[in-house]
Amino acid sequence: MANADFNPKQTGTPGGFDAGSYREKASPEQAVQLTPLQQKLAGLEAKLPAALTRQAVALALSIVVMLAAFAGFGGAKVRSKYNTARQWFTVGVSADNGYNLSEELTARANTAANVITTAGNTLGADNAEVQTAQAALDDFSACLDAVQSGGKSQALTSLSYYNGSSMHALYQANETLGKAIDQLYAKLQEQAADPMKMGAVQGQYGQFNSAGTIIGTLKYNEAVYNYQNEVGGFPANVLGGLAGVKEVEPFA
Repeated sequence: MANADFNPKQTGTPGGFDAGSYREKASPEQAVQLTPLQQKLAGLEAKLPAALTRQAVALALSIVVMLAAFAGFGGAKVRSKYNTARQWFTVGVSADNGYNLSEELTARANTAANVITTAGNTLGADNAEVQTAQAALDDFSACLDAVQSGGKSQALTSLSYYNGSSMHALYQANETLGKAIDQLYAKLQEQAADPMKMGAVQGQYGQFNSAGTIIGTLKYNEAVYNYQNEVGGFPANVLGGLAGVKEVEPFA
C-alpha cells in the first residue's frame, strides 16, 4: 500500500478537510483578550523558573498575589480591629462598665485558693473534697496562665477537655473548679455549728461565686463573636494569616 501524501501544499477537495489549516494559529483578531489582572499574572508566571511553571504552581502563585494585593488594602484595618479585640480580655468592653474577664477569672483563682486553704486546715489536707478542689484549681491556674500570657502550657495537654484551644480549656476548667468548690464548701458546712455563719471562708466563697456571676453576664463574648463575624470570613481569615493576625477566642 502506498503511503498517503500529506504534502501541506496539496489542494483539498472543495468542502473537505484542508490539512494545511490543521492547528493553524488564530489570527490576532481571534486571540482571547486577557483582563489587566490576567495579564499581570501571566507576566509573573512568565518570569518563574522553568521548574515552577507548572499549572498548579502558577495557580497557587496567582492566588497568593491576589490575596497579598488585597491585604495591602485591608490588612491594616484587620490588624487594627484585632489589636482592639485582643485588649478586651484585660481591659473589657465598654458595655461591661469597667469589669473585664481577666480580673474576674483571677478573682476566682484567688478566692478558690483561700477556700481550699481553710478547708485543708479544717478537714485535713488528705480530705477527698480538698484534694479534688486543689486539682481543679491547679488545672484552672494553668489554663489561666496560658491565656493571660498568650502562650501554650504543656500542662494543658493532659487535660481531658483540652482540644488545642487555651480559652476553651479555661472555660472547661472554670466550670470544673466551680463544682469542686461548691462541693468543698458544702463539706465545710457539715462541720460548722451554724452552716449560715461560716466566718471569713463564707466571704471568700461569696466572692468566688460573685466573680462567676459577673463572668456569665459580661458582654465580652458578644463583642468577640461580632468581631469574628466581621473579619472571620473569606478572605478576611486569609488576610489574618498574611497580616499575622490570630483569632480572638470567646470565653464560652
